[in-house]
Amino acid sequence: MEEETRMQNKISLFGAVSTGIGMIIATSCFIPLASGASTVGITFIIALILVCMVNMMAAGSIAELNALMPNLTGGLAQYTLVGLGPFVTIVVMVGGYIISNVFAAPAEGAMFANVMANFIGGDIPTSVYSVALTMVLIFVNLRGMTMSALVQTAIASFMVISLFLLGLIGALGLGTGIEVEQAPVLSFSPGDIFPLMTTAFWLFIGSEFIVPLGKDMKNPKRNVPRAMLLSLAIMGIIQCVMVLGFSHYTPWAAVGADDSPHLLYATALLGEPGRWWMIFAALFAAVSTQNSIICSVAEICCGMAKIRLLPAIFQKKNKYGAPYLIIWLLGIATILIETTDISSGEAITFLILCSSLFWMVTYIICHVNVIILRRKMAQAPRSFKMPLFPLFQAIGIVATTYMIYYISTDPDERMLIFKLTFALFLGIGIWALYWVRYHLHLPIFRHIPLPQVMAMENPAYYLTRHPEEIHPKN
Repeated sequence: MEEETRMQNKISLFGAVSTGIGMIIATSCFIPLASGASTVGITFIIALILVCMVNMMAAGSIAELNALMPNLTGGLAQYTLVGLGPFVTIVVMVGGYIISNVFAAPAEGAMFANVMANFIGGDIPTSVYSVALTMVLIFVNLRGMTMSALVQTAIASFMVISLFLLGLIGALGLGTGIEVEQAPVLSFSPGDIFPLMTTAFWLFIGSEFIVPLGKDMKNPKRNVPRAMLLSLAIMGIIQCVMVLGFSHYTPWAAVGADDSPHLLYATALLGEPGRWWMIFAALFAAVSTQNSIICSVAEICCGMAKIRLLPAIFQKKNKYGAPYLIIWLLGIATILIETTDISSGEAITFLILCSSLFWMVTYIICHVNVIILRRKMAQAPRSFKMPLFPLFQAIGIVATTYMIYYISTDPDERMLIFKLTFALFLGIGIWALYWVRYHLHLPIFRHIPLPQVMAMENPAYYLTRHPEEIHPKN
């Protein structure tokens, strides 16, 4: 009876898909969606489909790594330790998940601020709203309070249903607003469409956060890869329908230039009821997403500190069980960016593109890990394998590298992004080199054996080897 009850409490495929969609969807997604659609019209759907497929390949590689090393809370950090060693692991994890979220959190805050400014009106600077949101969430997380999975799922479900219905109403021309007369297609040129894959990339990241749920899922061997792929597919359908809705009710130039394109579209589609509908959906989603960023980065840092890839102080928690140092660091970094008043669509887009580039690098590393571990550990059992090895890994690496090269269609902005990310990666690399060579005393590119990495998951591993670095809870 107890075993039956435990199985009933396991996360179903539906629950896992809901979580994946909740991590993928964000209010900041409206900016790149509107930007891409305003550039080429409904042919932006081609870029959406291509990126969805490319990120499905990345999801498949992550699912295979999870099948080789199941139930590891560190995820990519532990996979890369086995595949490429500690130096690359630190650079990828700090850049790909920590620095990228330092850019992503202010983008979400800016979207929240734009909605609040539209809601309240007046001459209050938008940065006041975004900074206030971040400060509240810092306090909430420092108190060890996080949104329950039920609340997160409810918000994500409301957002997904809202976007799908609003997009479908617009695509079918059923809105109460006046339809605009405009060419649905602005360009069929591959030279215009393919570079917009980078713009579409932000709409399909985050499905890998399903992986840590594996130990609590029903039939994880089957449902982890299925949930990741279904999450991406569902979001792809929703984004395509939204583009079709844009074509009927919002002038392409207007939706691309607006700082809150979702409010513009909802108001044009259904008038004031549509505006209020989207305001509530966007507000809840922005709060949920920024809160999730703070929680996830804190967990990543704790996990990396546990396996000594970050200083042990990142494991230290306050009396509420919250890793206060990283919460404060992320919060302060977010607030500093928000105080620059990044409310314009151009500024939000810049943050999104910088974050996207870091995230793209992590997906490339996932493919490389699969290729290396297939050759090093060909006979190791895996409950899931990507078919046609190494075809999809090669396509994923080439396509993602192409997106990095075309990180922006504006050459000046592209060069600025390259300079900024290069400087950040260089700084991370210098610190990682010092940490690995002079603190861990390890060769920088020597991989860590799989059994040792699996053993690191047990808290006793760290405690018995480095008791001097353990900081007890206050």
